[in-house]
Order: sequence, then C-alpha cells, then structure tokens
Amino acid sequence: MDSIDKFLKLYSYKFNKGYPDMNNKQDILLLENILKKEFGIILENVELENFLINSDLFKEYGDLEIKGNTIKFSDIPPRGSNSDSLRNEVYTLLQQLANDSEEITDYTRGKLGSSIGRAEFKFKGKQYLLPIKGTGKDSDTDTDVKEALVSMFYASNIDSPFTTENFESRIEQLIEGFSGGIPGETGKASAKVIKFLEAIQDKNDNKTVKFINQPLSSALSIKEVYPGQKIIRTGLFDEIRTKAKQLTGLPADKWCPGDLYVQLGSVDISDVDNIEIINDLFVDEWGDDSKSLVAVSLKQEKAQGGKAKALLQKYTKVKDDYNLTKEEQNYTSEQYREGIKELRSKVQALVQSNDNITYEITSEELEDDKLNGKYAALKSIEFLFRMFPNQKVDDAVVALAGFALSLTGVNPTFYKLTGKSSGEPASVETFKRGSNVILYNIEGEYEPIEILDTPGVAGLKLKFKIEKGGDIYNVLLNARNNGTTQGTLEIQDISQIT
Repeated sequence: MDSIDKFLKLYSYKFNKGYPDMNNKQDILLLENILKKEFGIILENVELENFLINSDLFKEYGDLEIKGNTIKFSDIPPRGSNSDSLRNEVYTLLQQLANDSEEITDYTRGKLGSSIGRAEFKFKGKQYLLPIKGTGKDSDTDTDVKEALVSMFYASNIDSPFTTENFESRIEQLIEGFSGGIPGETGKASAKVIKFLEAIQDKNDNKTVKFINQPLSSALSIKEVYPGQKIIRTGLFDEIRTKAKQLTGLPADKWCPGDLYVQLGSVDISDVDNIEIINDLFVDEWGDDSKSLVAVSLKQEKAQGGKAKALLQKYTKVKDDYNLTKEEQNYTSEQYREGIKELRSKVQALVQSNDNITYEITSEELEDDKLNGKYAALKSIEFLFRMFPNQKVDDAVVALAGFALSLTGVNPTFYKLTGKSSGEPASVETFKRGSNVILYNIEGEYEPIEILDTPGVAGLKLKFKIEKGGDIYNVLLNARNNGTTQGTLEIQDISQIT
C-alpha cells in the first residue's frame, strides 16, 4: 500500500467524494488542515520549497526544507562562523532569484529572525518572513576553531590554496601532523580543530574549500612578513589581556581586538602599572620586528564591522538602564507604541540643538513584529545620548564608531587581516596606536549625521562620515534587535572614500 492509499484509508470519510476534490475550496481547506495538524506540512510552503529546489541555486547547501517559519539546509552547520558565512551566501542567492524571477517580489534582508537576519519577500503575492538556518552537525565550528586554524596553518608547511583536488590529502596530513597539539593553542582548542577536520574530511566541496581557505589566507599573510616566529593565543596572551583590562577598565577586546599575537621576543609584564608600557610592546609597522609583539585581528570576507553596545557599560552598571527590563520584554503592542512615541520625543529633544544631526521619523504605522526591536534600539540610543551634553551628542555617535572599531585612544597598534576564500594572502589594514576617530569635516563644516527611523526597519540606522588615520570613511551603524529580546549596536558597513 502506497502513501496515498494509506492517507485515503485514514481520512477519506472526511471528504464528500471519499477523496479531496482539488476544485472544491472546502476540500482544499480541509486537506490543508489535516496536513498541517497531523503531519506538520503547509501546502503553501511545499510550493515555495519546490520552487527554491527547482531553481538549482541551493544544491551545494544540502537538502532544503521549509519547516515552520524557517528555511533549513542539511549541509549548513547550526552555528559558528562557517554557518554565518554559508547562510550569508544563501541570502545572496535568494536576492539573485528575486531579481531574476517574477514569482518572488519585494525581497529585503530583514534584521529579525536570527543572528544574521531573515529573508522577507512575497511569493506569488503571499508575504513570507523566513530566516535561514542550518541543521548539520558534523562540521560545526566556532570562533575558537576559526582562530586556532590560523595557528595551525602558520605552523604547517602548506603554502598554497586548498582546492577540491588537494583537499582530502591535506586534511589527512593536518590531522596526522597536529593530533598532538597546535603550537600556541590550548589543548581544548587543538582538540576542537582536530574534531572539525575529521568532520569535514568527506565534505570535499566548493563551500568547504572556500571556508578553510580563509584561515589559511590569514596564516600565509602573517608568514610572508613574520616567518619562523611563534603565534600565541594562550598563556602570555591571556596575561597581557587581563592586565590591560585592569589598567583601562575596558573589555580586553576593546582595548585591543587582536585575536592572536605573533611573539617576536621575550616579554615580562609582572611590574607593569601603565597601559602605555604594554602598548609599547607592540610593533607600529606591519613587518617591523623591533618590538616583541604583533597584534592581529582576524576577519572573514563578509564579517560585520564590529559591535559597540559594550560602550554603554562605561556609564552604568545597571544594564536595565539601556536593556529591556523583564516588564518591557512582555509589553503589549499598544505599550510598545506608547513607549516608542515617548522615546522618540526624548531623542528629538536631545538632538534638536545639535546642527550636526538630523533625525528623520517616517510617519507610517509600525508593524507589530517590529515594535520590540524599535523600542530596544531607541532605549539604548536615548540612554547613550543622555550621557553626553546636548551640544556633544554627535560625539556620542562617533564614540560608538570608535568603540566598535576598538579605536578607544588607549589601543596599541593592531592589524586587521581579512581572509580570502580564494586562499591568497589576506589583506592587511593598520590601526595605529592610541587612535581615535573624528567626525569628518572641512574647516569645521560637517555633513550631518543622519538618524533614520523608518517603519520598515526594526531599529534605527545612523549614517555619517568619519576620519580615521587621515582617511575618510562612510559609516552605517545599526541600532537593532539582536534576534531575541534585547537591542544591539553594531557597524553594518564601513567603506573608505577614495
């Protein structure tokens, strides 16, 4: 007996003809209810699911399934940097599909739904709000693995990109060569890397090759200018970060975002009582070896610019001052709307005397699913602005950018390496010691900071220009929901103006 016969045997009595007549609206509604209630199948989702599968754009990401309100892929891990990278690729492909087809319209990349947002579009006129998720388990990875892979590649003899042809033999070589540990790494991090390599041994495909080429890319860039040295992410690395945190009062990664240090000489910080003594241990030019340490911040090709919300901790120890309280998390839609109205008035009052800021509120009604994020963003921004004198609110915005970039005025020189999925040496960007960012101006004339408060965004967008190290940059900073109940502040994009 096939599946259809079994279905009819169980449910034929519910239909007038003994089977669902697809020309009868009542039969179709009844069939949809049975499939949804008994089997978790939504017919509309099945049609969209088949459309996405038949596009052939997503076959590299495993089996595609729309389950509940989520698009899931079997070959994407559920979390970690590899997961984020692959899900970002899927969002890009969805945008491409929307551009090329008539069935998908009004596509946007929303900010709710998951840590990297969701796809918002209409399929044949019906609205969908679907985050991309991974269900794979074997190739899970996290920040620890991503960074420890750089240490491993630096210590290895691999000096060219991974390809699908050399992938399997190289992975086998790495497992055999580093099962006893990776220099400069903890035993726990080394074990994680080996477990990860064993998990991807059989995943010889383009997306895995592109992912593993990125830490290799960073390692090759370091090896080009600092061959035969020592990479550290434990021991002395932790001692320095702990001491810097004590001396600055800042989170260690905001004093210096170096994910690893290249150690060129001996270091003793036992009697250090000034942050500038520690900062003087780090080289000030990429390739210089006259000092003991090189601070390297690792980024992937599509990484975000940096988070800034921890700056708010500088002004209060009570996190509810800028986070949502438990009561606020359970607000009704009407309470959120009233709260948003009140917070908007407060923000307007704080910025109105500042010629360098424009605050644009679109009058259209907010959708219910954007109320929480809008309220959370306004609460955190209003709190920060309130901490600055009214005429210095523009300084608050620039301080957010500087904090997100870890340019706090007390930082050592550090270098951001952005890995390349091609496996070529990573690009290197220098962030000078003691750097600050300033609002870009020409002889005191500033372009206004734009605060955009629109109904289509569950948060706020801040657009402005900064000067950093003599170069000028466009910055887009988001105040938004973090995917759960709170707000976050982060740089969405920063690009140099040539």
